[in-house]
Amino acid sequence: MKHYLLFYEVADDYVSKRAAFRDEHLARAWEAIERGEMVLAGALADPADGAVLLFKGDSPEAAERFAKADPYVTSGAVKRWYVREWTTVVGRDAVFPIGAKPTASAEASKSSDGMAEPDQLAKPSIVRMWRGHSATANSEQYSQHATRKVFPKLRDISGYRGAYLLRRNARGETEFVVLTLWDSMDAVRKFAGAEPEKAVVEPEARSALTDFDESVLHYEIVHGSQEGD
Repeated sequence: MKHYLLFYEVADDYVSKRAAFRDEHLARAWEAIERGEMVLAGALADPADGAVLLFKGDSPEAAERFAKADPYVTSGAVKRWYVREWTTVVGRDAVFPIGAKPTASAEASKSSDGMAEPDQLAKPSIVRMWRGHSATANSEQYSQHATRKVFPKLRDISGYRGAYLLRRNARGETEFVVLTLWDSMDAVRKFAGAEPEKAVVEPEARSALTDFDESVLHYEIVHGSQEGD
């Protein structure tokens, strides 16, 4: 997996020209987020003379495909675009982390020779799992609620480390599994409250689901690896 930056160079009348196409552009961007292709995107400010969109994948194909179909590009609001591979080395999502600093929990889990175990560096330690079901026709409603409203809010909570939204269609309905990653149970409680085993299901989510778990399960991460580890 690599990171790619898609740069937009925009026309002089970009702000006014993009207005008619903004809803379609944003819808396409959120779809790319949900597919796991786009990470972040936004216009440059003061002045609004460009935009930068961050993608991840094995190649620049997703970024290039997005640009070619983006109404900002096809309408002429963006006059030129190009993609550059970005070698990320610092941060929790860095592809090639260099000089990773151990977290407090990693310090506590040093091996007998005083060195921190590699798997304990800058990685979450708790997985919170919850399940729900919806009619297949309403599955997109819940997907958008989770990815556009719930997950972005979680980023403001200290100790939150990421999320996965899984789904499968079976017997005329859609099953969802939500996995959120946390540094500790104390971090989970900042989101879920004093009784973290109780599910947190907002009214908008309830309206999209036919049934869901009233409680959640928490798992301690014993080991994790990725291809190449």
